Amino acid sequence: MRALALRPLWICLLVALVARLVFAFCLFPIFQQRWHLREDGDDYGALAQTMREGHYDDVTRGPVFPAFVAMAGSPSMVKFLQALLDAGTCVLVFLIARGNWKAAALWAVYPFAIWRVGFISKEVVATFLLAAYVGMQLLALRNGKIRTWLAAGGVLALVNLCKPTFLAWPIAVLALAFLHRVSFARVAALLAGMVVVIAPWTWRNYVATHGAFLPVATERGGVTTFVGNYQPTLGLWEGPGKPIWLQATEEIKKQHADASVAELDHVYYAAAWKEITGNPVKATEICLRKCVRFWCLGAKRREEYSSVIIQFTYLAAMGIGLRRRWPWDLEVVLMLSLIVYVMLIHALTYADLRFSIYVMPFVCVLASGLFQTTDRSTELTTAAAA
Repeated sequence: MRALALRPLWICLLVALVARLVFAFCLFPIFQQRWHLREDGDDYGALAQTMREGHYDDVTRGPVFPAFVAMAGSPSMVKFLQALLDAGTCVLVFLIARGNWKAAALWAVYPFAIWRVGFISKEVVATFLLAAYVGMQLLALRNGKIRTWLAAGGVLALVNLCKPTFLAWPIAVLALAFLHRVSFARVAALLAGMVVVIAPWTWRNYVATHGAFLPVATERGGVTTFVGNYQPTLGLWEGPGKPIWLQATEEIKKQHADASVAELDHVYYAAAWKEITGNPVKATEICLRKCVRFWCLGAKRREEYSSVIIQFTYLAAMGIGLRRRWPWDLEVVLMLSLIVYVMLIHALTYADLRFSIYVMPFVCVLASGLFQTTDRSTELTTAAAA
């Protein structure tokens, strides 16, 4: 009987895996030639090579994805493993949605998840880890055990070691815990689990940078924040304004020629803040534009109409699903808060459609409420507060 109930999930897994493998190895080379795509635009292959050789001293990238590429060995194996992981995200989505296979189906056929498998970039791994964290966090809310909260913190640390955007997320968890009367001790356990896993890498960065405090990596956050808020080009990365911001960043770099990587990162953040405070009205307009770009527009704006239609369909389904789930329990609020958190982070820094993939598994979970006909129970919130 249970095998019969899991049949839709197995179908979703098969569809997801086949779609990703076919795209990565058959279709991506065609697009790559037509659009001159860079398979490894962030040079993770070079970072992985230094890691294999035992002299990895880079502080601009977290260690998780370079280690993943190093262990894979070749670009083809990276893509194959990414296809497996992204199919595995279907399982996580299925579990987060409490066995609703329709949520897994939405992720299995999500075009931009399939698209990212063709590149050597951290989106696939980071999305899988973030979904694993949310699954563990929801389990912690359900059973209330301190060890589960610790485990959730450990998984959240791995997410940050891949993409340190989520270092401030425990603050949001604390706020949700306060509003829903969840014990502070449990949030402290989440934070402790995260700190214990990240701390060794923070110490490594302290030694590598000769005294700079850098929890995970710069991730070139300073320069991308500056470009994302550079008003003469409306925060766009590509397009006719690219030579303008390239010149501006090069001038800043020349003015601080003796600055270390970490110091230069801070300089770019300061320059971005100057852009924002120089004309707050324009900065607000750019921020609102980036909220739209986050969901609908890639950096190069290829196939704009298709992107808008696909994203609007998923977001509209999520909106209907949220309406049918009302009143929302703590699990829904947590996922919705995480979606808003990631969107706002990128609206304040730099945004394009590539970064929305991290939260799309939760969009799929919430969109699965579109097929829900009965009211959800609020017992989980009560159990979490117990």
